[in-house]
This record gives sequence, C-alpha cells and structure tokens, in this order.
Amino acid sequence: MSVMRSTYTRLLVVVIMVLSTLGTTTLVASPAANASSATFANQLEAAIHKYTNAQRRAHGRRVVVWGPCVDRYAEGWATHLASTSQFYHRSWRTIVRRCHKSYASENIAWYLAPGASADTLARKIVRMWMNSPGHRVNLLSSRARVMGVGAAKSRSGRWYVVQNFAS
Repeated sequence: MSVMRSTYTRLLVVVIMVLSTLGTTTLVASPAANASSATFANQLEAAIHKYTNAQRRAHGRRVVVWGPCVDRYAEGWATHLASTSQFYHRSWRTIVRRCHKSYASENIAWYLAPGASADTLARKIVRMWMNSPGHRVNLLSSRARVMGVGAAKSRSGRWYVVQNFAS
C-alpha cells in the first residue's frame, strides 16, 4: 500500500510541476482565444447589421443606424443568454425607458455553426428572421431608426444573437 501511495505522490508531484510550467502558457493562450471570439462576434454583429439593412432597402424601408444605448442592451442580453444557456426575450420597456426611446423591439437567435464564417452565419440568421413572421415585422418595422446587435458564444459553442431596434 505504501508503494502505491508513494508512486501516486510522485505522479502527483510531476503533474503539479508540469502544470505549473504550463501555467504561463495557458494564461497567454486564454486571452487569445477570447480575442478570437470577440473578433468573430464583432464581425458577426457588423454582418447582421449589413444584411438587415439590405433586407430593409429591398422592402422599401430606410436603413437603421447603430445606436450606442440600444447596442449596449443587445450586447448585454446576448452575453446573459450565452452564459445561462437560456433563450427568451426580455421586456422592451427597459430599452424604451433607459435609452429614452418611444419604441423598441427585439429579435433573438441561437445557432451552432462550427467552422462557419461570421458572414455566412449572419446571412443565415437574418434569413431565419425574415422567414419568421414576428421577427420579420421587427426587422422591417417603419418605426425603427436605430439598431444594436450583440453576439456571444456559449461554452457549448452555440452563438446567441440579439438584435434590438428603437426610435
């Protein structure tokens, strides 16, 4: 029994030593992975904005511009959905009240797309919204003047996207 315990202790010491030498590498690699996700999220958000405005123009609506307050709420909600792996709308009243708007609406989506480009994923999400009557109404609303988009990746690799409109 003591031989087994001694072997186990030596193995544990070796593992700890290896992990301690890799600790610095792990700390350096982790932000790079987060930066990669952040870059992808920014690209995804920009592409959703682009394809949303393409749909709006194609249907005779004015383009929506980026709204910083509305965008903060989209970003925050996407992060919340991704971190909790839940999927539901929040009250639009918060955006109206806190961003000093008279109108707000929200589209949400999740998508598991390993290996897809941000542009491809954005096209698919906007197409899904256009094929859903309620989301289509929000996307093409003549009341919308500003838009915010948030995208966040869950631990399972699923992308959560929130699109808020307001005026």
